[in-house]
Amino acid sequence: MHESSPTTALLPIASSARVRDVVGALLRQHPGRTAAVAALFLAASALGIVMPTCLGRIVDAVSSDAGFAIIAAWVAGAGLGAIGAAVVMLWAVRVLTGLVQDMLATLREDVFASAMRLPVSEVDDGESADLLSRVTGDVDAVAEAGGNVAPTLLSAAFAIGVSVVALTALDPWLALAGLVSAPFYVLGTRAFLRRSRVVFREVRVREAARSQAVLDAVEGIETLTAFNEQEHALERVRERAEASIRMQIEGVRVTNRLFRWINGGELVGLAAILGTGFLLQSAGAITVGAVTTAALLFHRLFGPVGQLIFGLDDIQRAAIGLARLVGVIDLAPPAVTSHREADTAPQSCAGIEVRGVTFHYPTTGRGISDVSLRVDPGTTAALVGTSGSGKSTLARVIAGHHPPSSGSVHLASDKEAPYYLSQELHHFRGTIADNLRLVAPEADDDDLVAALRAVGAQWAIEALTSENEGAASEAVVPLDEGRIQQLAVARAFLADPDVVILDEATADVGLHHREAVEDAIAALREGRTALLIAHRLQQAVSAEQIIVFADGRTTQRGTHEELLAADGLYRDSWLAQTRTTSPAPTGQNLDPETETP
Repeated sequence: MHESSPTTALLPIASSARVRDVVGALLRQHPGRTAAVAALFLAASALGIVMPTCLGRIVDAVSSDAGFAIIAAWVAGAGLGAIGAAVVMLWAVRVLTGLVQDMLATLREDVFASAMRLPVSEVDDGESADLLSRVTGDVDAVAEAGGNVAPTLLSAAFAIGVSVVALTALDPWLALAGLVSAPFYVLGTRAFLRRSRVVFREVRVREAARSQAVLDAVEGIETLTAFNEQEHALERVRERAEASIRMQIEGVRVTNRLFRWINGGELVGLAAILGTGFLLQSAGAITVGAVTTAALLFHRLFGPVGQLIFGLDDIQRAAIGLARLVGVIDLAPPAVTSHREADTAPQSCAGIEVRGVTFHYPTTGRGISDVSLRVDPGTTAALVGTSGSGKSTLARVIAGHHPPSSGSVHLASDKEAPYYLSQELHHFRGTIADNLRLVAPEADDDDLVAALRAVGAQWAIEALTSENEGAASEAVVPLDEGRIQQLAVARAFLADPDVVILDEATADVGLHHREAVEDAIAALREGRTALLIAHRLQQAVSAEQIIVFADGRTTQRGTHEELLAADGLYRDSWLAQTRTTSPAPTGQNLDPETETP
């Protein structure tokens, strides 16, 4: 099966200009603290050159036998300068840290708010780990850069600027001598930036692709097993993991090349200053102390220059992370309007009718093409197929999550939309009654008990009684994944939908509670039009019709018995899942999880 390149950005990445605009806007929200940070770092850097200046004067004082008092005064000056630089630098870092944390808090809120507003069609593209990696890994990378790297790099930038000015003021010829190191720094940095910009962006994208492959394999294990696709999924994980590792190794190579350029620049620059200083001192133009000060000032640049250039690694990662986060912010659109046409057909039309629907995700191109189906009122249609075949995509189109690019969806329902129950488990804060009343705020206790009794949740009825008597729900009964999903089905009963969509609703329920949840779902389906996406073929047996999906199209449809009697994907998958050599009689227990190997 052809697979799209993992290097393709699934969600947009903002331009550098747009990222600068966002950072500038965040800084403009704190003008006072921004100015204070600049002033404090400048003062700390100025105090930092006091020590090398005093040490040079000490050399001259010793050379000229100036006396103990003068030497002691310069020693005291060097000590006071060092202490003052440290104190002011700590103050500057503290103010900067507070500023950065406030900016990051604002950025996080904007990113998460925007992510929550994204339409499902933008992120549920078979590669949802791209958004996951942005709101986790990229946020962490930006936070780390802002909290740890920004103070170091800002202090290094000010230290370099002040040291260069001081070296020039001391003697322009010595400053020119130090400039011979500049080509090493410039060429090495340009080469690093040119290559690392691509490498580190690819690292993030490939990490997201690897994470998605793992998520697909874990979440779809039962479907993969049913259709004998385990090896393909493992191969996909292996290929993406190897691609991610190769790109990370390339990132280390790029950084090591930068080391060689920086070390070469330090060697050449210091040698040039000492050589020039020797010539100038021999000619009587400057003192030995001045040459010492110049050498110390240049040596003082080693740390800041190294921090600034090596910090480009973190800056690159943070910049890419910022670009990806701003891409999420910019992507958030206005509310998606409903795609559903007014159903003017007579009430005798199908409970669900899909007419030539096509929808493809805008990034990966996956989706469904020219799909039509009809589900009669009060019946169940089961959609089966491998991961990525299009069955869940169709369910979400019918539910109104995705607007089709062509075709239409018609519902013979007097309610606004189908009730959609997914495999994701959601237990909301509050009591069991609070959880149930999310869909029916006016429901009384009798309504809640009736819904819980309908799904066989006797444990919840007992807990509800205890809640009404004032006991904390957490102290009454623990809520595992099975019980959480039973409550979700009870909420559906309270909503009382005409059409219900069950998208692998038991996929994340453990074996211990699966039977109870499946019984609850069977009760929910009674008397309702249901669309069932089955992750195990055994779940589809009782449906009035079964539709088999492959590559975004319907390939087979019929009852369980009809599909078993015909050659095709369904029959092959059923035999593979149940580990038999021939179709078994309807009703026989063929669940592979209960069959003896």
